[in-house]
Amino acid sequence: MDMKRFAVAGLLALAGLLTIGVGVSSADTIQTEGNYPTREACQNAGPGVKATTPGNWNNFWCVPDRAAAGNWKLVLSN
Repeated sequence: MDMKRFAVAGLLALAGLLTIGVGVSSADTIQTEGNYPTREACQNAGPGVKATTPGNWNNFWCVPDRAAAGNWKLVLSN
């Protein structure tokens, strides 16, 4: 019976160690409205959208728009 408790305690401790880094990051992201016909157009719009969107956005990237094939969406993050 004591070996089972020891094994369970060991597994719980290991699970705790594996999750130490989870939740440490506090970066927020927001997908902006609108879409762009090319990735280049999206990248070119990024600095202006970042500057005029309320919040402390210091990074942006473009992702394919799933709803409109061939178009791109702009994502901001801090």
